[in-house]
Amino acid sequence: MNSSLRTFLGLALVVAPLSAGCASRTAPFDQMDQAQITVLRLSAPPPPVAAAPATPGALPGIPGLPIPPEMQAAGQQLLQGLNQAAPGLIPPGLLPGGQAATPAPAQQQVPLWNGLAIVAQTPVTNEDMKNDILDLFGDEDSFQAGANNCTTAPGMGVSFVRPGQPNVDLVVWFTCSKAAGVTPFTLPYGKDMLTGESHQKLSTIYQALFGMAVPPGS
Repeated sequence: MNSSLRTFLGLALVVAPLSAGCASRTAPFDQMDQAQITVLRLSAPPPPVAAAPATPGALPGIPGLPIPPEMQAAGQQLLQGLNQAAPGLIPPGLLPGGQAATPAPAQQQVPLWNGLAIVAQTPVTNEDMKNDILDLFGDEDSFQAGANNCTTAPGMGVSFVRPGQPNVDLVVWFTCSKAAGVTPFTLPYGKDMLTGESHQKLSTIYQALFGMAVPPGS
């Protein structure tokens, strides 16, 4: 065998495993080498803030301060007279004994992603970490059969964005070692429970990106 042929075969042996590595990923992860991957810390969205109930007989502007009945009657006659003399002068709900609705306190706007609250998010810029994520979700062996109904909100989200293609979004529950696609995407394996190795890899990625261990209940 001449030296040129030996050199060619040597290069082929080196390149073949590298190309096979990407080819072994299951679709659509085999086409995501150029995708932008973003990892998110997630929690359940905050409940809506309800308006405080009105207190009958309370003095407007002083919550919870009751007005004696005799003052209510006198004040109501006075204000009604003023309102008749100058319609619109007395704001609605100002008459004593009225039950003006208490406005709801301002609720902080929380950014949402697929209906879940975003605690933090960061793009994956490290190529080795990016390949680890693609290899994990693109490998059927990262998952195992089983049933576990998670009762908490997922603690981690992964979004794959490609130009001209629909996003592929996944959520991860660390508490029950489960991953799932966000509709309309579904994992193509017919199983969604993480193996122990996959759980550990995702926990390590979470800690590397957010500088903290996975919180309990995530």
